[in-house]
Amino acid sequence: MKKKVDSRLKTLLENNVARRQRSLFVIVGDNGRYQVSNFYYLLSNMLPSKPSVLWCYKKDLGFSSNRKSRMKQLKKQAKKGKLDPNVDDPFELFISNSDIRYCYYKESSQILGRTFGICILQDFEALTPNILCQTIETVAGGGIICILLHTMSSLKSLYNTVMDFHERFIENENLYSGKIISRFIPRLIYSFSTCPNCIVIDDEMNILPISKHIMNIKPENTMIEDIYLVNNRYSPDENKNRCQSFRNVYLSGKSKSNEYISLEESLVGTNVGKLIENCATYDQAQAVVHLMDTIFNKDLNATISLTSGRGRGKSAALGLALSGAISYGYSNIFITSPYPENVSTVFEFVEVGLISLGYTEHKHFELIRSKILTDTRVGGGKSHVNSHLIRINIFKEHRQTIQYISPEDYKLVSQAELVVMDEAAAIPLPIVRNFLGSHIFIMSSTTNGYEGTGRALSVKLISELKKSCSSLKNGIVDSNRISSSTSFKEINLNEPIRYGKGDPVEKWLYDLLCLDATSPPPLNPSTNEDSRSEISTILASPSLCQLYRVNRDALFSHHPASEKFLHNMMSLFVSSHYKNTPNDLMLISEAPNHDLFVLLPPFNPDTKILPPILVAIQIAVEGALSSDYIKNNLSRGLRPSGDLIPWTLSNYFVRENFGQLTGIRVVRIATHPSIQRMGYGKHALQELILKIESISTENLKFDELMHDKKDEELTRSTENNVDSISFRDNLQKDIIEVNRTIPPLLESLENINYILKASENIDYIGTSFGVTLDLFKFWSKLEFIPVYIRQHVSDITGEHSLIMLRSFGKNWVNPFAQDFVCRIIQYLSSPLFNNFSTSLALSLVKSLDNSSNKVKPLKPSITKDNLHHSFTQHDCIRLSRYAKQMADFASIADLVPIISQLYFENRLTGVSISYLQAAILLGLGSQRKKIDEIAEEFNIPSSQLLALFNKAIHKINTYIQSNIEISIDSNKNSTTIDDYSLKASIIETAEEDPIHNKIPEGTSPEKTINKDLTGKSLILDNMEEFEEFIIPDNIEEAVSKVKKPIESAKFSVKRSLNLPNCKKNFGKKKKV
Repeated sequence: MKKKVDSRLKTLLENNVARRQRSLFVIVGDNGRYQVSNFYYLLSNMLPSKPSVLWCYKKDLGFSSNRKSRMKQLKKQAKKGKLDPNVDDPFELFISNSDIRYCYYKESSQILGRTFGICILQDFEALTPNILCQTIETVAGGGIICILLHTMSSLKSLYNTVMDFHERFIENENLYSGKIISRFIPRLIYSFSTCPNCIVIDDEMNILPISKHIMNIKPENTMIEDIYLVNNRYSPDENKNRCQSFRNVYLSGKSKSNEYISLEESLVGTNVGKLIENCATYDQAQAVVHLMDTIFNKDLNATISLTSGRGRGKSAALGLALSGAISYGYSNIFITSPYPENVSTVFEFVEVGLISLGYTEHKHFELIRSKILTDTRVGGGKSHVNSHLIRINIFKEHRQTIQYISPEDYKLVSQAELVVMDEAAAIPLPIVRNFLGSHIFIMSSTTNGYEGTGRALSVKLISELKKSCSSLKNGIVDSNRISSSTSFKEINLNEPIRYGKGDPVEKWLYDLLCLDATSPPPLNPSTNEDSRSEISTILASPSLCQLYRVNRDALFSHHPASEKFLHNMMSLFVSSHYKNTPNDLMLISEAPNHDLFVLLPPFNPDTKILPPILVAIQIAVEGALSSDYIKNNLSRGLRPSGDLIPWTLSNYFVRENFGQLTGIRVVRIATHPSIQRMGYGKHALQELILKIESISTENLKFDELMHDKKDEELTRSTENNVDSISFRDNLQKDIIEVNRTIPPLLESLENINYILKASENIDYIGTSFGVTLDLFKFWSKLEFIPVYIRQHVSDITGEHSLIMLRSFGKNWVNPFAQDFVCRIIQYLSSPLFNNFSTSLALSLVKSLDNSSNKVKPLKPSITKDNLHHSFTQHDCIRLSRYAKQMADFASIADLVPIISQLYFENRLTGVSISYLQAAILLGLGSQRKKIDEIAEEFNIPSSQLLALFNKAIHKINTYIQSNIEISIDSNKNSTTIDDYSLKASIIETAEEDPIHNKIPEGTSPEKTINKDLTGKSLILDNMEEFEEFIIPDNIEEAVSKVKKPIESAKFSVKRSLNLPNCKKNFGKKKKV
């Protein structure tokens, strides 16, 4: 049955097509998918070509995407009389004749960089902020986003929806009681009413009165026919038919600015001028010019970073620049990205650029597509839809190649001249570093950070490249730098291309997920943010600032003041940390065991101005796991989500009872960039620790009635927000209004009686982070002790995760820390830890030195009784000779690791060496570094380091020799290994004596000393000839024999006619 569609739907679509803006439709009802076909046909009539479709779902699509399977189903329905074969089904026609890309939510990263006309999101419970970002941002201007919801009598049921994201929170219910309070979904529904391009409808195309802006929508003055003229301004020809759809997407509705026109005129007749004709904005044209400038100069050590928000034309600019590189003679060009699908736009615009430069397909170049389909779930039997370009061979002048490679194949770029990495933020940082080399390297990424690494690319890699480049310009060569790039250039694109400027859907998404919160607001807008002297005049000292707890119900109430406070807090987290994704926002709002604290300067509570956030802290309460639960999961090798520290340490130390403790983990702490390293972060943590300690010592009794009341208050406060919707008979009467009864946003620490629930008793506070020297020093000053380090580096940052703890009450952490020290000493020689600086390694090994409670070593100290377990008699001799500077370092190189282990395990009692000596010992012994590497790290000549090392060995040798002497004094009547060491040294002294030169020629030069296993005698070769030199069993008699004065140290040399110059030496005596 036909039904007239509300004219406001068509008006909104026409207006947005004319303005190149996107439309957002939320369809409520189980039959909402059948209305997708109606939107498709409406949009197709407004555009010159049929839009492509992206259909995302969780597991069950609800219908078959295979044509044969659908035909079988239709025949069965026709036989049952449920389908009229003479009437065409609009939905079936839509599925069969449309270009649809089906995508699981878990595979949403594969569509990065793609562009679609329509995006359908079903299975609302599986949506996450990451998925919203990755899917919505692929829709071009004029396109449609449809969110499908199940049938419901009222929007109130949405607030009680159990999202898939909540599954990770229900693993450990011992830490909280009651249901999970949903805060993100109400805020999402509120945000629909603020987006002017959003309409909520039911599955019969009836508009629901969710917002007021849809009531007075009027058509734009711009007629849709004008858009047709703009879209068809390029006349198709044989070579440009393939690229027409891309021109429609990127050039529709765009008018060239005066700057763009002047740039085109200045480059008329050049290859660059021909390329920028395909650009849509002045920003994009400038990016192509900058890229071509580096390519033309052929600076093979240059690195370029191309960053922007979504839909700014990065991939298109890369493709045009690569076609220009072909015209300049580059032969080997590689393109990489997480998936081949991500670079489809790059390859398509390489083809556009080649055509613009006069190349012809089949005559001058050929396109090679992947033969293995990435996805067979396509509609209409179009199996070629998901095939993608992976290689372009050019053979106009000589053989040239542009080829896609996987990020794991970074070794193939050794012979490349130009390497391009698209979607670099979705590739682990260690792999990105591997692509740096003696070639031009261009990496492209978004600035919002929802692909994976995100901020890690800008916070770590780009900053390191800047420092490396500046050091080379100043003539400073640092081997620790990750790249030898002679030049580094940053290019940023701001003007959107995929959709129009000021797109309301983009603003709605950025406000909802705080994607634009990349830099915190200045502390004093009237002063220079970078001037610390000016900031210090308006900020109080850390001791005067106060820590507050943030009420999350108020924070996510969608009130204008709380929204501003939320954006300011998220900007602190994003600017200070590189592990940020939009999912973090949902974690903060939904996780029942998480909490937020902020450090604020003194302010007037009655003021209407929000105080600036100096420090923001996010914590999570972990542990309190049952013994059976721990054993069950560890026995099966499982590790449930959450409870990071309990699960890690229980498995690491094989202590199941560790998970039964209750602890607090500092998930993240962020200080405003203007006041970093000024003590504010340390003060905020100290205040938090003091409060937790007071809670643990007071050990408040658990009041069931009080706790139930509190839980009811929390639930009621959230349900009040829900009840702010006037639920009447049906969806047509639902009106969304933000709740006006919002609890206070900030709560002073003085009024907090417990963190999570009144029955808790906090045993420790801990943190986990990618270990660096600065971060380790920061946490060590707060008396945190390291207990665990991950052996493999993080895929995102390339750093080792470190866990540090601080216990409350009894000090039970030190034994775990001792175990950690013993392990880290062994780890340091592993190739997995070869990136550790000696300073960082020494800080980890000596972490217990600053502990207030000293504990005994886990292993026994070296004494006369166990010395032979570590050293042999020959080792003692060599060590003694090196300590006396009678041998070089090579003679004891094999002993240094043993000495290092004994010293840092505190088994050499009383031996004390300086910090630099300890660093040299650790670097040479445990890290197995060369002396030149250590000298370069500390900027000290290697000769001076060896001199200091010799002094350290002298102290250690003194300790060892003292144990040998003690052993001799206590065992005079028995020959031990220590006695043998002294005897061997006496023999060595005798061999150095001139009387040893009486040994005639022809005797065995080896002078072998054979060891008697009983240790009672020494046997020398040729005993009969050297009876006078035999050392008796009595050690005192042996000493007296050696000390006996020698009568003469001279002897005569007989004349020999075979000696040269015998006349000169005849009858002369020679001294030895």
